[in-house]
Amino acid sequence: MAEEVVATFDGPLNSFSINLALSNATSSEVQSVGISGRTAKFPVTWDSMGTFGGPATLTSTVGVDTEVVIANFAGFSPGEQVSFAGIDPDFTGAPSAGVRVLDMAGTRIFAQFADGTTGFGEFEATTAGTLRAVITK
Repeated sequence: MAEEVVATFDGPLNSFSINLALSNATSSEVQSVGISGRTAKFPVTWDSMGTFGGPATLTSTVGVDTEVVIANFAGFSPGEQVSFAGIDPDFTGAPSAGVRVLDMAGTRIFAQFADGTTGFGEFEATTAGTLRAVITK
C-alpha cells in the first residue's frame, strides 16, 4: 500500500471559498506542509490560512503574506485528517483580487515527516470538481 498524504482543495472549481483538507495515510507523523503559490495557474500570495481544525496541533504558520506558506504541526499522526477553512489567497500584486479553487491548479505542495523524509505533489483537477494533490512518501 502506498504511503501518501492526500491534499484536497474542495470544489466546486469556480468557488471563491478556498478550503484545504490534508489526510495522512503514511506510517509517520507529518511535521510540516508547505504550499507554493508561485506555481499556481496565476501566482498567488497567501494573505491568511483561515481557521485550522483537526486532532493535530498547528504550532506555527510561516510565510503568510508571501507566495510560499508552511504550516508546522505537532501530533499529525498516521490516519488523521486536518483542515484549513476560509483560506485567503490573492493574485500576487493584486491584494484584493478573488481567487477561485480552479486558479490553484498547478500549485505544488510538500510534506516533511518525523522520520526525516520529504514528499512532493501538485494540485490537479479531478472529475469530482475538486483539486487534489497526492504527496507520496
